[in-house]
Amino acid sequence: MSHPKPVSLIAERAVRYLRKRGSTADSRTLALELLTTQTANESAARRLLETAFGGDPRLLYRDDAWTTSDAAAESRETAEPEADPERVLVFIRGQRPEPAKPYELKTIAALRLRDDEVIGACGGDPVAGAYGNRLRNAMLELLDCAIPVTHATGAAVRALEQWLGEPLSAPISLRRLGRDRVGLALSHELEDLVARLGLDWCEGEDPLEMADTLDACLATLRRPGESLHSLREGADHGIKPIDWSRYAFNREFLRRIPRAPGTYRFYDKRGNLLYVGKSKNLKQRIGSYFREQRKRTERVQRLIDKVHRIEYEAAGSDLEAMLREAEQICRDRPEANVQRRIHSRRGRSERLRAILILEPAAPPHVLRAFLIREGRLIDRVPIGPRGGGLARIRRVLDNHYFSVAEGPAPVDDGPDLDVEVVVRWLAANRDRVVAFDPTDLKTSREVIERLRWFLSQGSPFDPDGTPIL
Repeated sequence: MSHPKPVSLIAERAVRYLRKRGSTADSRTLALELLTTQTANESAARRLLETAFGGDPRLLYRDDAWTTSDAAAESRETAEPEADPERVLVFIRGQRPEPAKPYELKTIAALRLRDDEVIGACGGDPVAGAYGNRLRNAMLELLDCAIPVTHATGAAVRALEQWLGEPLSAPISLRRLGRDRVGLALSHELEDLVARLGLDWCEGEDPLEMADTLDACLATLRRPGESLHSLREGADHGIKPIDWSRYAFNREFLRRIPRAPGTYRFYDKRGNLLYVGKSKNLKQRIGSYFREQRKRTERVQRLIDKVHRIEYEAAGSDLEAMLREAEQICRDRPEANVQRRIHSRRGRSERLRAILILEPAAPPHVLRAFLIREGRLIDRVPIGPRGGGLARIRRVLDNHYFSVAEGPAPVDDGPDLDVEVVVRWLAANRDRVVAFDPTDLKTSREVIERLRWFLSQGSPFDPDGTPIL
């Protein structure tokens, strides 16, 4: 197998940018868009880009602007069907600063190949901001419907998956192949594998050269006639790729899910609600259900076998998401939610008697109060910087919490909550939430005075983040 010189990562980005733009672009625009570099004039920008593009034949400069080569696009469209599925060589460089610390990504790169032809490439430093978002999207696009190949450790792959927001699709592990086929220890380095296979080692750690090295190792480790699909199954010890055809959604749907708190709902093919859940990070939580892995719990596997459609709804905070989850579980009784069975088995009280929960609110409000009584969410009230909302809270307190001549009004306002969900959330978050029984005070006026004091502080938390009690 020959190994062509890979396209420039910057060139790949330029091709994608021009195709998406649908028109030509001058050098100064491209230099700013691709390299975040301001240049003095068109000539200086062109020289910079010509160096970065490395003579990529897909990019042409004519009539004072850059465009893509139609001939290169036509050759891709008329290419013969490939014998193997497309593969993506994934190179990850990073470190674990301390044994107990998570793995830190430093550099990532990926090349997508069809047979021997490099048809896509991207790479760089996985940093925050616009550049990092572009790199993430390019990496996800490159990986889509292809077989990943990597020599990275499990910790490095997990760090990459966390950064991408979705799992790699059953990657071929050259590290495991090196152990199983040529007898190296699982902890071996890539240079050890290259030496054992009798290949040439490239000094330095250029991501593109490292990706070329990965492909050379893959070609040498493959047995005659062995398909990449069978090799992937063997390298991953029986882990099967997800069959997306069985779902009413795909990877693109999962990618669009926001990294925000909220609730999600799983439905079967008949439209029956299976499960309601909540998360601080919807994208990460929902994506975790569809990660190729060796073993799931029996309960989760049963759920994944039944699910067909997913709905989700972002919330303003984790607390808001929890209360929505508790409301939906109590109202719709999804078959896979087990909170009520756990509740009764543990013998906990069936109702929350009285509780007021406070959390910071986004401007123009300062605080947000949730009032719960007898297992029902009576009201949720935003409180403004001048006390807007406190009169409404006092009316709720007088009507539903504090005795009057006839006694508290019946609790018939607001949705029922699954008490077990609320109790467990409060127990897990007692160090970062302000929650108290307002009836521990004598009157609604005293409760309002306490809320005014919180309002004067601007937050229900101390500067160190602990709740003020």
